[in-house]
Amino acid sequence: CGHKCVRINNHEHTDVQEYTGCYATDSSGKLVFQEGILVQALRMGYWVILDELNLAPSEVLEALNRLLDDNRELYIPEINETVSPHSDFRLFATQNPSGVYGGRKPLSRAFRNRFVEIHVSDIPSNEMASILELRCGCPPTHAKLLVKVMSALRQRRSQSGVFRGKDGLITPRDLLRWAERGGATKAAIAVEGYMLLAERLRSEEEKEIVRSVIEEQLKVTINCESTYYAAGSKARQQLEMIASSSKSVHDGLSLQSIAPTRSILRLLTLVNRCVEQREPVLLVGETGCGKTTVVQLLGMLLKRHLHVVNCHANTETSDLLGGLRPVRRREEIVQEMVSLIQEIIESWPDQDEIEGMDIPSFLVHKSAKATPYPADAPSIILSLVHEFATINATHQTAYADVNDAHSELSSGSAS
Repeated sequence: CGHKCVRINNHEHTDVQEYTGCYATDSSGKLVFQEGILVQALRMGYWVILDELNLAPSEVLEALNRLLDDNRELYIPEINETVSPHSDFRLFATQNPSGVYGGRKPLSRAFRNRFVEIHVSDIPSNEMASILELRCGCPPTHAKLLVKVMSALRQRRSQSGVFRGKDGLITPRDLLRWAERGGATKAAIAVEGYMLLAERLRSEEEKEIVRSVIEEQLKVTINCESTYYAAGSKARQQLEMIASSSKSVHDGLSLQSIAPTRSILRLLTLVNRCVEQREPVLLVGETGCGKTTVVQLLGMLLKRHLHVVNCHANTETSDLLGGLRPVRRREEIVQEMVSLIQEIIESWPDQDEIEGMDIPSFLVHKSAKATPYPADAPSIILSLVHEFATINATHQTAYADVNDAHSELSSGSAS
């Protein structure tokens, strides 16, 4: 059809302003109303998917009521405007069954009647095998084996409760992840399945049940000893590489104090495999069991910069994504930037180059620093120092002061 499709993920803290919009500052610092994604979709004729609708708060559902009525309008109280949808606009919503998944609440019958409700059943086994083949490139014989394992595990769940709870449930998403990991042989496929499905369980008894199901369906034996702890295992080789390193400390981690315990070897193997597959990892365990250490080790081995964010009860989205904050000491920061660029201008070796550059008058003379600077002075200074840095790069002898000022002024302008 060629329609743009936007997806809105709901949660218990979703605000109605995420749908309709709110007042915020623009690039010039003025307070303007910025329309939300739903209002933009209404005007432009986009298709909208409201994911996890039964997680959204009541005020969000109330705001959608008028849009779902026969008049199909959305009222925006902040600007006192009623928006009618474009003729191409379409609205879809999805949700998991309430009561089965945590936090989901049942929607009222009146609200559900505003939609055409369609129940989506489980994917049949033959279709699931086709999905694994086409999406993951899994050979047909391997795809059928994976589907058999899922069916067997679901039966065991109903009989023994091995997958009681959210964390242990096997889903089509788990199956897709298993198929995407690949494996040339049945033994390799079995090991990947064990690492995905069994290693997230806490009980050894439950892990053994998962192991027995995989071995029974794939007709192989899973040997964790050789995978995790053998002398030639990848994890042990990585730890030996760290032990032979000339570094004693890396990002605050004492490398010489890392002991190649079975726990560390197992974690290193599991996390490394997830990193190779670009899979998000959730490490669950008691304090001090090596969760952070393993990630730090992998970051050092793979030469990746690692950011550690300590989350707490008051962590906000802006702590991760960023947000608007007032700039304090703005006049002093601008004055420091002006002083730095004036020093560069006066000490520049080739004054003919200075004369050929378009330098504002407030930067030419130091006596001008007492006068008010223009509002866009930081942007002007940063643009000028970029120009100096470009010229500096063309010289055979680099001017170190320019490089230092470039980084200093860049950080100052960002503040």
